[in-house]
Amino acid sequence: MNSVLDAISKLHPRLVIGIMLLIVGLLALEGWMLVLRKPYAEYQQSVAARTSLESLLSVASDQTSDLERLTIELKQLTEKLGGELRLAASDDKMAASLMEALDRSAAVHGVTLSGVKPKERKQVSVFEEVSFEVTAKGPYLHLCEWMLDFGNTLGNNATITEFDVRYANEPRKVALSLSIALYRPLKFNEVAK
Repeated sequence: MNSVLDAISKLHPRLVIGIMLLIVGLLALEGWMLVLRKPYAEYQQSVAARTSLESLLSVASDQTSDLERLTIELKQLTEKLGGELRLAASDDKMAASLMEALDRSAAVHGVTLSGVKPKERKQVSVFEEVSFEVTAKGPYLHLCEWMLDFGNTLGNNATITEFDVRYANEPRKVALSLSIALYRPLKFNEVAK
């Protein structure tokens, strides 16, 4: 130990201070490597994770808003479809409601409703097509107005698939027979069939 102290005392004082500063610097670097390097790396990882999570959250919030918008649109379409399907869901009530609506509309337009007869039912995509054969008599223009008013009477879910106009044996009147197809959505378990 004495020999080390003798060697240091023979050195220039600036060189001793430089060596001491170098040793302190190396100790500080080693301390940073041991103590600060790991927390700094963890900080960098948490910053990167935060950035990626923010981007994921913005995408998720966009998807959530899209999902909410689609849910609202689906509800509106269901309500619109339900509003257009003013006819009752059960078959008996549907036929009675159709006859009542057509009879009321025929009376307003000066047409005599002769009959409403159910026809075959079939599945069209996710809808059930319910067909009726309707016969009526009246002046030609009144029949045309009555048919044009079907959108208000039956909603947009009614379609005239066939019609036939012929001369009636009464003066200034024609007989009309037409097929009306009504569409109502199938229940989920019926669609899967």
